[in-house]
Amino acid sequence: VGAQAGGGIAGDFGRASSNTPVRSYAAQSRQLHEKAAQAERDIQPFPWPFAAAVYIDCMMDGLLIGLTLVTSQSAGWFMSLALCVEMGFLGLLFSTSTTSQPLMRRLLANVMGPVILSASSLVGGLVVNSLTNSPASLVGCTSFGTAALLYMVCEELLVAAHESGQDHVWWIDLQVYIGFMFSLVLSKAFE
Repeated sequence: VGAQAGGGIAGDFGRASSNTPVRSYAAQSRQLHEKAAQAERDIQPFPWPFAAAVYIDCMMDGLLIGLTLVTSQSAGWFMSLALCVEMGFLGLLFSTSTTSQPLMRRLLANVMGPVILSASSLVGGLVVNSLTNSPASLVGCTSFGTAALLYMVCEELLVAAHESGQDHVWWIDLQVYIGFMFSLVLSKAFE
């Protein structure tokens, strides 16, 4: 019965019926290419300047963690905890800036920060471990790392706050450095 009426699986294959139009392979291929081209146009450019800043910050933070862990374990753990909070917020911000990227690019970009942080903390620890015979070099490396952290975190955050539309107030910058100096004096006073 089904074969006489033209029905069945073999009878309907390749035929156009009144309710299911058959599209050619070329039309389907063209539509897929158009969708792929539209998807590529919808991808925003990768935020390379922001990624470079994040990776440099990861490298400097890792070096500082390595430096402080070798010189003083308690200071190293405190520094690790503080930088963990800072890097957590920075990582969230960076990952939201890569949401429009393809999955593999986004995954690679977001994994690079922790990898750079871990590798540079290992390098920082090895460098400081080799400088244990030279206290002046050890102090120089630690002070460089602390100054870099102070500049990169505090000054850049202050610049971002100034760009929010408010006028630049000079005494806010001064308070940051006075607070930093005050914390150093207090730490030396209670040793």
